[in-house]
Amino acid sequence: MTPTEAGTPVPLSEMGSRLRAHRLARGWTLKAVAEASGLAISTVSKVERGQMSPTYDKLLQLSRGLGIDISELFGSEPAEGVPLRSAVTRRDQAHRVTTPNYDYGYLAATLAGKSMVPAVAWVRARSLKEFGPLLRHAGEEFLFVLSGRVEVHLDDREPVLLGQGESIYFDAAQGHAFLSVGDGDAEILVVLSGDDR
Repeated sequence: MTPTEAGTPVPLSEMGSRLRAHRLARGWTLKAVAEASGLAISTVSKVERGQMSPTYDKLLQLSRGLGIDISELFGSEPAEGVPLRSAVTRRDQAHRVTTPNYDYGYLAATLAGKSMVPAVAWVRARSLKEFGPLLRHAGEEFLFVLSGRVEVHLDDREPVLLGQGESIYFDAAQGHAFLSVGDGDAEILVVLSGDDR
């Protein structure tokens, strides 16, 4: 499955509009959202205006700060007739978010209140310099390589090279970065869970 087969990207303007609607519904300023989420006012403003594609950690911070489920930033409504605790994601229905280092296809995005956030991702970054600062967020993370090779960088160990069918599970509070090694983008399944809910 390629990024284009994984679903239509959620336009940044739509995600920004949803963020703004949640903010205004609470009567909050940009500063209040920034303080509640631990992000810079400029970051919140750029996301609202559709000028920035937030990484998972920033999406998580925004949703927690607003007291909403991360799926509400995608604007998903549960499908009618589907039991409350199940969600099917067809090949072309993943909710896409593009960031500088990854293209994410969020799976089961219509299901609110999940204790796990599963996604397919395409790893584009090839070096730590290109990647930028390591990511950190609450919870635990599981990565499984679907295709290609991925070099995993963690704060507490030497880089780990993973090939197709190999995986790693780690505490996501430690700094981490995934780099594609070899030709083309690596495709991974990533599951994030165990935050402080």
